[in-house]
Amino acid sequence: MTSKGPVEPTSSFLDRLFLYGIRSVLVVLAVVVFGASLVAHGWLVDRFDYLASGVLIIMIGVGLAFAFQQTTTTVITKRYYAADTLVGKVGRAVVSMKATGKGVVQVEHESWSAVAEEDIARGDPIIVTAVDADKVTLKVRNQRA
Repeated sequence: MTSKGPVEPTSSFLDRLFLYGIRSVLVVLAVVVFGASLVAHGWLVDRFDYLASGVLIIMIGVGLAFAFQQTTTTVITKRYYAADTLVGKVGRAVVSMKATGKGVVQVEHESWSAVAEEDIARGDPIIVTAVDADKVTLKVRNQRA
């Protein structure tokens, strides 16, 4: 019997949508749609004040989108990814890494900065052995069978 490495589920658009919060996405969409309707109406009736207001509201909506994304990601990372919960988790190397070299790994459906304890090829299954003091860099090694 052959054993295969862990299968990483792919992250879909809906996964990301719910990660950032459906309510925040709906608020941003409502603001942008309202701004776009003001722009369209201002263009049709040739009113500069509607156009300017619509563009300003669209810019506010885009700013809200970035703010919601940043704060939601920070809250989720702080809440669910404590250092001790990642040690021992299995993932996959996104790039090749030399021993003590830096790279990127995929663990728990998220990309993390990593330092390799040994040479690791791209796509190899890895295991997290420690988390650096910065709490965003993982120390990893090849997963042994």
